[in-house]
Amino acid sequence: MTDYPYSVLENKHNGMHAIKLTAGPFEGIMYTYGKVSFDEDEANDTVRLAFEYEIIDSANKGLTDMKPFETYIGKILEELIHQGIEENNLSYTGGIDENRTKDSNESDS
Repeated sequence: MTDYPYSVLENKHNGMHAIKLTAGPFEGIMYTYGKVSFDEDEANDTVRLAFEYEIIDSANKGLTDMKPFETYIGKILEELIHQGIEENNLSYTGGIDENRTKDSNESDS
């Protein structure tokens, strides 16, 4: 059981997914994730999860200090990533791999 109760909703018109928080301090808020990246800090040998998001419905919460909300949804994103890895169910949907040296259609042989 998650410490961050939520449900995943799909927009039937565009296939995009949204997260609706179902309990806790942000109950009722609905949002989507945008660009997600892993920012490496080589000096400290750490990686920071960075992400963009858009609030679709604030559930009249009157959010003023966004830091607690961003920390909360960051934990959910971590959970979703771990779950996707465990289920081998992650998909990459854009961007450019700056480290790629071969055309994706080329064979490694």
